[in-house]
Amino acid sequence: MTYTDAQLRSYLAGTAEASLAQQIEADLENDPILEQRLLALEGLIPVIQHGFADQPAPGHLKELEEKIFEDTASEQIPTTPFYRQWGARAATLVAGLVIGAGMMVWADDAPDWRQEVASYQALYVKDTIASLNRSEAELKQELAIASAAVGQQLNLSDLTDLQGLKLLRTQILGHEGAPLIQIVFADPNGAPIAFCILKDTGASDTAMHSDNLKGMAAADWTGNGYRYLVIGGDNQNRIDTVAQQIHSHVL
Repeated sequence: MTYTDAQLRSYLAGTAEASLAQQIEADLENDPILEQRLLALEGLIPVIQHGFADQPAPGHLKELEEKIFEDTASEQIPTTPFYRQWGARAATLVAGLVIGAGMMVWADDAPDWRQEVASYQALYVKDTIASLNRSEAELKQELAIASAAVGQQLNLSDLTDLQGLKLLRTQILGHEGAPLIQIVFADPNGAPIAFCILKDTGASDTAMHSDNLKGMAAADWTGNGYRYLVIGGDNQNRIDTVAQQIHSHVL
């Protein structure tokens, strides 16, 4: 059943009719989206998001848990049986989200670098790269400098004939002290696409993975101590094909 926000708020406030409250309780058993709506209306989701705005240090989970229940306890909570049932359910769900989020953050720092690259790439528009016009000699020189910085050979021939992409520039950036190479292309419509390499000797090899970062199509993988990411535009098929072509040359 689909509920309006007004109906869900009345349930949270303990003012809903018994039949409506019973129906919501029954639907909660098999509807995780309904749980998320209730959490959002009750104001728990912003608390969780704020708590994980930065990577938590050890012990932060306990602090976050205490903050969540301190914030919710400070409000006047009705004592209807239905609300008590939701309160218990919310506590369990929040604890699961807290623990799960902590495990995801600590498991691997890969999402951090990809999100940072995506945030940077999201600033690019067609006009950003429209004036880039390197000669072949300049492109080769930039690749040579980048190769030396990241410790991996990059060849101009490996970065041409990629789904109509035009190579425009290579620049050296960095992430937490490690070199990060950004190779910029224009797609057939002049939109920016980037291929990035991050040196990370501790990275485990992973298969190629399609994703959507900051609203852009992306594909990433790791291998031989490097992390790789192709990102830009909204054509996932193009990004996947480009990533596969680069993967066959680079690795």
